Amino acid sequence: MGEVIWNKESYNELIVNLKNNADEKYRDFTLNLNPGKEKIIGIRIPELRKKAAEISKGDWRKFLYISYKNDNGYIEEEFIRGLVIGNVKNCDIEEFIDYVDDFIGRIDSWSVNDTFCSSLKITKKNMDRMHTFILDNLKSKNPWRKRFSIVMLMDYYLSEEYLDEIFDICDTIKDDEYYYKMAVAWLLSMCFVKFRDRTMAYFTSCNLDDFTYNKALQKTRESLRVSKEDKETLKEMKRKTVKM
Repeated sequence: MGEVIWNKESYNELIVNLKNNADEKYRDFTLNLNPGKEKIIGIRIPELRKKAAEISKGDWRKFLYISYKNDNGYIEEEFIRGLVIGNVKNCDIEEFIDYVDDFIGRIDSWSVNDTFCSSLKITKKNMDRMHTFILDNLKSKNPWRKRFSIVMLMDYYLSEEYLDEIFDICDTIKDDEYYYKMAVAWLLSMCFVKFRDRTMAYFTSCNLDDFTYNKALQKTRESLRVSKEDKETLKEMKRKTVKM
C-alpha cells in the first residue's frame, strides 16, 4: 500500500476506519475518565499509537493541516495528532517546538495532555531547549500549558540536577485549576519515590496550598514503592483544613 495522500476524503476514511474498530466498553471507560468530553469513538491508546506511527512516516505536516481543518471533535483525533507530533523525526527542534506549542494551546483534556507528553521522546536529545520551552509555558495563564510543563518535568527532568528547581516551581507557580494541582501532586509523589529524604524535607517546609499538599501526600501513600512506615508518617502529616 502506497503513502496516503492527505485530503478531506482520505481523512474521512481514517475516521470511518476508527469507527469500524470501536470498542464500546473502552468508549464508556474513556468517557468516565474525561468529564466534558462526549465525542469519543472508543479506540485504545496502543492502536492510536500504531496509527500515528504510520502517519508520521509520510507527509505528517499535511496530515496535521488536514486534520485540524476537518476535525470532527473526537478525542481520538486529538490523541492521534499529538502522537503524530511525538513520532516525527524529519524536522529540527525549532519547527518541532512550533508544532508542540500549537498543539498544547488546544489541549483541554488531562489524558490527551499526559499521553502527548509521554510521546515527546525527542526531549531526551534536546534537554536544554525543551527545558526553556517548559519554563516559558509555566508563565502562561492557561492551566493546561502549566500541566503540560509539570508532566514534562516528571517524564524527563526528574533527576538530582533539576530537583531543587522542581520544588521551587511547585511552591511558586500557582493555579486554582484542579488538573494543574493534581499534576503537581503527582509530580511530588514521584519525587518522593526517587528522592525520599529530600522530598520528605520539602513536605515539612513547603508552601503548597492545603489541597495540593494533601493530594501529594495521598498519591505518595498510594505508591507501591513507598514503605509502610513512610506511609504512616505521611498520613500523620496531613493538614486538617482543606481549601480549594
